[in-house]
Amino acid sequence: MKQLEKSQVHLWFAGLEKFDLCLVYKKYADWLSSEEIDRMSLYQSRRQREHFVLGRILLKLILSKYINCEPSTFKFHSDKRGKLFLSPSNKPSLFFNVSHSHDRLVIAVSRIRELGVDLEFAEESRAILKIAKRYFSQQEFQDLCNLPKSLQVRRFYELWTLKESVLKAYGVGLAGHLSQIKFAFPASGQIDMRFDLATHCSAEWQSWQIETSGPYALALAIRSLDTRITQIESHILISLDEVVLEETQIIRSF
Repeated sequence: MKQLEKSQVHLWFAGLEKFDLCLVYKKYADWLSSEEIDRMSLYQSRRQREHFVLGRILLKLILSKYINCEPSTFKFHSDKRGKLFLSPSNKPSLFFNVSHSHDRLVIAVSRIRELGVDLEFAEESRAILKIAKRYFSQQEFQDLCNLPKSLQVRRFYELWTLKESVLKAYGVGLAGHLSQIKFAFPASGQIDMRFDLATHCSAEWQSWQIETSGPYALALAIRSLDTRITQIESHILISLDEVVLEETQIIRSF
């Protein structure tokens, strides 16, 4: 069994295009519950259905490395905000969060409940300044506008992933909350985080921007309270049977 201390977070990366989705489904379909099969059928496009199935199979495969039971026995439930957890019938002291963008998937695993990870394809053609003006704080928007245009797209996604990882950790939706979590970059390798929400204290949180291959932005957040995260371990899923350990490259942290 893979060991995971409370002071650690494990990241698992997969390029979905590297997997034969039809073969995976044929071989591991019995890992899916009837509820998961029903949910798969709700997706309109084949690509969405395949990515949902592969995501669930990879999630169960990864969790089985920490818990001594068959992947097919894992059951999930969601809280009132829609955040996914292991069922109490499994092992409640293991927590996870999932993000995927285009053909890339990342799963974060921790012993701490309030955990969030967000991955975004950073070359999306979006009206980033229009979106930032609506959802970011006034200072964040102004700082973004002051950057050279060549740097604005990257900074937009850095801010977006930092914010969304915190909201996913806390288990709330994006609407109305993005501007209440404020980030700045005071010095090389550093992040400054502030909350407008009276119920939040930034001292309880840790946040990281993490380097990942390709045109993606990645952020991880955890409400660590009395436990500080001292190690982030990264794993690359080459196949369902092969995993490569990779050094985690932290760009900035709070």
